[in-house]
Amino acid sequence: MKLFVFVMTFLCGLSLSAQEREDGTYPVFRGCKQELSFEETKKCTSDKIMDYIKLSFNYELADKVFPTDLTTEFFVEFTINKKGKTEQINVKAHHKAIAIDVIQLIKRMPRFKAPGTVKGKPVDTRFACLMTVRLLG
Repeated sequence: MKLFVFVMTFLCGLSLSAQEREDGTYPVFRGCKQELSFEETKKCTSDKIMDYIKLSFNYELADKVFPTDLTTEFFVEFTINKKGKTEQINVKAHHKAIAIDVIQLIKRMPRFKAPGTVKGKPVDTRFACLMTVRLLG
């Protein structure tokens, strides 16, 4: 089996004004503490999502669809709804099989501890992530 490495750029966040950020909270992924600041929660949640994707990605599938390619990129965006579940998942990838696999792993993502809020009310939060999978060796 080939050795792969992820290079990820995470562009995630709430579309909030500066005032709303002061009154809002970021979605809390499992393993993150709810009492962290907005920026600390954003970093923790983003790191946990990246770890989840890296651990859940189907490397055997990548090995099959990369017979000659050394890298591929895919862009995934999804919403964490007011109940803390993922929905509205969109993936753009060079390989259809990779896109399908990423959609399935995002659907399996565990429910968040807490959704994002503004002024104490749950809000949908949109996440976006650009990932590069690179063959090593």
